[in-house]
Order: sequence, then structure tokens, then C-alpha cells
Amino acid sequence: MSEENVQSAPTEEQPQKAQEVATDSQDQPASGDVGELIAESKKYRQRSQKDRAKIAELEKQLEQGRQKQLEQQEEWKTLAEERATKISELEPIVKQAQEQEEAMRTELLNDMSEEDRDTFGALPMNQLRAIHKKLNTARVNVANNPAVPVNEVIGEYSSIPDSDRQKNWTSILDKYKKRAN
Repeated sequence: MSEENVQSAPTEEQPQKAQEVATDSQDQPASGDVGELIAESKKYRQRSQKDRAKIAELEKQLEQGRQKQLEQQEEWKTLAEERATKISELEPIVKQAQEQEEAMRTELLNDMSEEDRDTFGALPMNQLRAIHKKLNTARVNVANNPAVPVNEVIGEYSSIPDSDRQKNWTSILDKYKKRAN
């Protein structure tokens, strides 16, 4: 009997281990399954977006139907009150948007020259942004005197204009020091 107990015990444990292994492999999908799961998720997301759009459209149609019904029943006062509340809710938002647009417009125009402000000042905001972007990227910083390298001085030191002499004073002194050595 003791042999039967010993033999029966491992057989009972083996199916449990097999079940544990089977459940572990089901929890972690294979690499091929990941693509299928992503595709299925996208499908559900698209369906959800379509449903939301349909709901919004149906709600809009219901509101329009209700307004038509009120018009037919000649309840103008109710319609006027509803529209007045809707307008009062939207007025601060519109005012804030107009202020932001005006601030952005002045900021963009301040970066431009006076001629450009006069020329482009009346354009719509999206066109003004595009022109501002092109004008600012077109600017290239150029040295004051591009023909003369920064560290070199051409000609006699006495014939150099004072402004160039001041800019290149360190290089002039270095050359005199080299001559002295």
C-alpha cells in the first residue's frame, strides 16, 4: 500500500503542474498574438469613436427638433432665454480668445520691421504666423565686415580706422609682442 501511495502522489502533482504551466502560457500571449490584440484594440477604438460621433449627431438633431417644436408652439420666450444663456456662457471664452489672438499678433508684429508691420498687419493670424516664421528663418547673422576675418588685420596699423583698431586691439598688441621677441 505504501507503494501505491507513493506512486499515486506524483501522478496527482503532475496534472497540477501541467495546469499551472498551461495557465501561465495563456496569460502571456505569443508575439503573433500581440499584433492581433493591437488590431482588435484599434478596431474597438474606431468603433467607439464612430459611436461617439453618432451620439453627438443624434443629440444635435434632438436639440434641433426640440427647438423646431418650440417654434411651432410659438414659445419664443423660452427659445430666447435658452439662446441668451448659451451666449452668456460663450462670451467670456470668445473675449479671452480674442485677447490671446491680439497679444500673439502684436508679439509677431513687434519682431518685424516697420515696413513689414504695415504690409502684413492686416493678414489673418495663420498667414501672419507663416510669414513671421519665414522672415525669421531667412535672417542670417553676418559679421560687420565679412571680407575681413575676425582675428586678422589687413594693412598698416596707422591706416586702420579707429573702430576697427578698437575691435582688433588684442590681435594688434599680440603682433607687436611677437615683433619684440
